[in-house]
Amino acid sequence: MISINNLYTIPGGKVFRVLWLSPEADTVFVIELTDCKLPVHTELSVLLEQIQDDEIQILSDDPYVPLVTENELSEKDTAFRDNAWALVMELVENEPAIYDRKSRGRMLGELSKSSGVTHRTLYKYLKWYWMRGKTKNALLPQHSNCGGKGKERRVSEKKRGRPRKYDDSVGKNVDEETRHVFEQAVKKYYHTRQEYNFKAAYELMVKEFYTSQVEQSDGSVRNELLDNNEIPTFGQFRYWYSKMYGTEDKLVARKGQKQYDLNHRAILGKSDLDIRGPGAQYQIDATVGDVYLVSQFNRASIIGRPVIYFIIDVFSRIVTGMHIGLEGPSWTGAMMALANAATDKVAYCGEYGILITDDEWPCRHIPDTILADRGEMESKSVEMLINALNVRVDNAPAYRADMKGIVEQFFNIINTKTTVYLPGHVKPDMAQRGGKDYRLDAKLDIHQFTKVIIQCVLNHNNGHFLESYERTEGMIADGIEPIPIKLWNWGIAHCSGLLRSVSADTIKLFLMPADKALVTAKGIRFKGLHYLSEQAVSEHWFERARAKGSYQVDISYDPRNMSNIYVRNIGGALFERCYLADWEAKWHGKSWDEVSQQQAEERALRNRDKNRELQARVDLNTEIEKVVKEAEQMAAQTALPSTKKGRISEIRQNRAEEKEALRRDEAFVLSDPEEQTQSQPPDIPEKPIHPITALIKKMAEESNDD
Repeated sequence: MISINNLYTIPGGKVFRVLWLSPEADTVFVIELTDCKLPVHTELSVLLEQIQDDEIQILSDDPYVPLVTENELSEKDTAFRDNAWALVMELVENEPAIYDRKSRGRMLGELSKSSGVTHRTLYKYLKWYWMRGKTKNALLPQHSNCGGKGKERRVSEKKRGRPRKYDDSVGKNVDEETRHVFEQAVKKYYHTRQEYNFKAAYELMVKEFYTSQVEQSDGSVRNELLDNNEIPTFGQFRYWYSKMYGTEDKLVARKGQKQYDLNHRAILGKSDLDIRGPGAQYQIDATVGDVYLVSQFNRASIIGRPVIYFIIDVFSRIVTGMHIGLEGPSWTGAMMALANAATDKVAYCGEYGILITDDEWPCRHIPDTILADRGEMESKSVEMLINALNVRVDNAPAYRADMKGIVEQFFNIINTKTTVYLPGHVKPDMAQRGGKDYRLDAKLDIHQFTKVIIQCVLNHNNGHFLESYERTEGMIADGIEPIPIKLWNWGIAHCSGLLRSVSADTIKLFLMPADKALVTAKGIRFKGLHYLSEQAVSEHWFERARAKGSYQVDISYDPRNMSNIYVRNIGGALFERCYLADWEAKWHGKSWDEVSQQQAEERALRNRDKNRELQARVDLNTEIEKVVKEAEQMAAQTALPSTKKGRISEIRQNRAEEKEALRRDEAFVLSDPEEQTQSQPPDIPEKPIHPITALIKKMAEESNDD
């Protein structure tokens, strides 16, 4: 099946992207990515024949889609993208008219007159949008191959920047010390709830760091400014701030996270979009299953009730994704369900021993819109889903479950027609006097329960008759029964295509939390753990970090398993997998919660042992001082030669005598078995004891006494 956003290549190396298709009209619009031309149309049937005959090849990887997180974008780039999106948003949604040359020219002419933006600029934005994956982030300016973005300029004696026009002073370069002052001033005066304006923060910084106190004739103290060449300008302060912080950082720091989420966060998406076909809107929700489960590892242990996630296509009512786990309703559970919705179901069912064909569960796409409730889909993690994959997320108001009635009704079907028959099902009479504790009836583990729910989903998708479904005239004319799989297939064949294909690795990468890791001489350090990768070793990342200093890379990770992290945008590849270094093997397979807890325990253990270790060092120094003092006393009672030569000339002879004496004292002497029964050992004539030997014996006796 050809899907929107598919990439394919033809002999000669030219690459095309599928922009829009209509099976009913046998039409598909594509755009050539290698020569930056405008969209052209071709016959869908011809394209399918060429694919079947291997004349053209479908590409699985998409290197043209920008892979960036919101934190990586500057305020300027974000504003550029948003302004460009505001211009072309209505144009690109007007499909397929926007692909017709005459219609496109007329629409661009009207937009150019109303906005004052030239045709050339509008065409540029449209090409960017179409060529880079039809996402909002496709409109970002491409700075990746230009200049030295993110690199600080070298500081020298010569002043950087343009000379001052109305001032004779040269000015001050912003060096590391100045940046440190800027950081302190921002935290102290600007990122606070007092809400000083930026100019006031600059003035307070100058007063604190760039003045000297001078005593006046009346005894008072006045803060006098330093020389102009020693004070950074307001423009330098503002430029540094614009590089370091974005609009979101500023608002969160000054107003708090709750106020930002309530009044300042961008409102993306449209809630009045008609449901035009499969993928127009998915609904996602979670519930706690009405059944208790047992552990897979110890079936005598009851582990409680599972959390069930379902994703349902509104047009066809088919279940496109699911996940059953023990995590409370959270982004982790939603992430797993969304990944399941976009991946192959044949392989997924095979993991549970259920053999199906692709026709029985053909859903492996991302939608145009997702409707959720005010929960996990309002987290920061969802911003990657919105901007990188261009999936609009609509959140229903609080206490309005009726707005997600389709998925809510499916939960009702599962609870009334499936879990009610399972052992460990929640019953309402347990709280009554004499009522049976249904938790003791638990028999299924989470793997077995998931298998049951998969069977229920397959039954719903392929056999459930939707009695209240309102069929269209086209469905009635074609004799389509209101069964989810039949509605899905009919919608794909007759409705505007809204489903998009994304590789399994891409969807997982965008759904995982994003962060930054530090490349050091010992490895890629992230949250106190060190990782390695084949590319990092072959390209000498760690040697470079040791020679030139550590640097950051963008990564994604799964907090449920810290065995691997994934470095993004390296060498043109989608990601580079990094694995734990050998000396970090104890963390293999551990979750971030387990790692952080153990790290906290080890820090606490080190703090507890610190005083004990210090006391032991004090005791050791005391004993050493005692021995040294005793040796000094003995040395004071010993007659020494009057000259230096007299003392050092016989070192070799003294060493030989000392060695011989030690050999006699330390030699092993084993007793005869018959002699072991004697009550007294035989008398051994005493030998003269060397002073050093006497000192050692005395220390040993004192140690035994202690």
